[in-house]
Amino acid sequence: MGFKRTEANKLLVACHRRCCVCHRYCGIKIELHHIQPNEDGGDDSIENAIPLCFECHAEVQLYNDAHPRGRKFHPDELQDHKGQWLRICEESPGALLMPQRPYDVGPIQALIDELEFNAEISKLTDDDTIGALFLVTQFERSISEGLFSLLPDQVRRPISATYATLMRANMYLTKMATMPWGGSGSAWHQAYAFAMKAINRSQTEIPEAYEALLAHLGHKKEDADGIKGDGKKPPRLMPGVG
Repeated sequence: MGFKRTEANKLLVACHRRCCVCHRYCGIKIELHHIQPNEDGGDDSIENAIPLCFECHAEVQLYNDAHPRGRKFHPDELQDHKGQWLRICEESPGALLMPQRPYDVGPIQALIDELEFNAEISKLTDDDTIGALFLVTQFERSISEGLFSLLPDQVRRPISATYATLMRANMYLTKMATMPWGGSGSAWHQAYAFAMKAINRSQTEIPEAYEALLAHLGHKKEDADGIKGDGKKPPRLMPGVG
């Protein structure tokens, strides 16, 4: 059901559309997180909502209890963050005039965007469109920044399998680009066959990885349907309300 829109609007005004944890201005890039999750008995009252930027929301959602690293955000801490920031907004509005740090898309949103892009590349298999390489930069970034290891196994495995396939496709696509064209039995044709095999496999694996990641972030299954070619654009990391 989600939070009531009228109450959500008042909360967004009260926090000036700033994240209650990092205090950055978010604009439309803000989400209302259930402080006490529904599955743990939390309700949809506005008292159970905390406005968070994409990256802080991801941090709250991503903690892996099976492989604990760092300190988990607990509901009572989130309530304190919310209360503290709302008091600052009400009692010390001058804090809102402080210079803001540059906004950077964090590794989770960037990885989701990269999977969306790669889903489009996987459809380019005609003779006059094949050849575009898959992006793997954000996957590598998630590893280098230590984020990937925080994901639970059921999320890491499909993402790892997907990017292994994409890197294999890139290898053969690169070989095709550096070889003279050849017919059946040639080295070029062999590279083409292996590239097509990897690309076709990616058409199944990319949506599976995308769905696993969104599900872990709290999205419903239908939110991931847009990457499967039905024309619907999936939301970005739990938009605004609910």
